[in-house]
Amino acid sequence: MRILVLFLLTLSLYAQERIVTLSPAIAEIVSGLGETQNIVGVSDYTLYPSQLTKRPKVGGYTTLSLERTLALKPTLVIGLQHQQPFLDKLQHFHIKTKTLTLGSTQQIESSIFQLGELLQQPKNAQTMIQNIEDAKSSAPHNENNDSVLVVFASSSELSRGVYVAGHDLFFEEILESCNTHNAYRDDYNMQPVMSIENIIASNPDRVLLLLGPLDKVDPMAVKKQWMSLPIKAAKEHKITVIQNDYILIPSQRIAKSIQTICGVLK
Repeated sequence: MRILVLFLLTLSLYAQERIVTLSPAIAEIVSGLGETQNIVGVSDYTLYPSQLTKRPKVGGYTTLSLERTLALKPTLVIGLQHQQPFLDKLQHFHIKTKTLTLGSTQQIESSIFQLGELLQQPKNAQTMIQNIEDAKSSAPHNENNDSVLVVFASSSELSRGVYVAGHDLFFEEILESCNTHNAYRDDYNMQPVMSIENIIASNPDRVLLLLGPLDKVDPMAVKKQWMSLPIKAAKEHKITVIQNDYILIPSQRIAKSIQTICGVLK
């Protein structure tokens, strides 16, 4: 009996995955599922949870290192759709891979579900998904159905145009949860670039300037540039800077982003 128990414990030990995550969002999801201890490598700029900042780095979104990844002897590498060529290379070394898409809220929830099944953590996955749904249903509502321009404000310089949230990102869905709508009305999806002229023409009621923790700009300098524009949001002092470590990350922490954004827009 004692030998059998030891044998089963050994099998359990060897069954654990050695996981490499190729984006901060994927690292957050895997950790949220209870698999932090099995992550042996992460991508650049992975900040959460904090213990992952000390794990070996395998490169950024488009600068992934095959050598560094293979050196970690992973049994599972999880990446994004645009990283498929890199994941294909790993399959030549008989390494299991998983490809995710993390654009919309539905895609985020689907990815959480898929990883929950893959990592045998379905209960944790369901809890994470339910937290997102609860955040959506309890989000503070804007009474005026304002038009909101969501800006990725990593630069205070507006003359070259700015990246904004288009129609295929979860930000538009968050705006809908807040009873607001996207001020960007053209057909381009994901992260289009808007010129100053187009921004003025869109004349948003509100502007959200989003910054991550590693963006090296002065938030007040960015806001000052926007306040100088002849748009309704500037005239009514409804330009808001949001800077934290989750606002730009398409993981389960979108639940926090929903509450933060809708709280600002209420």
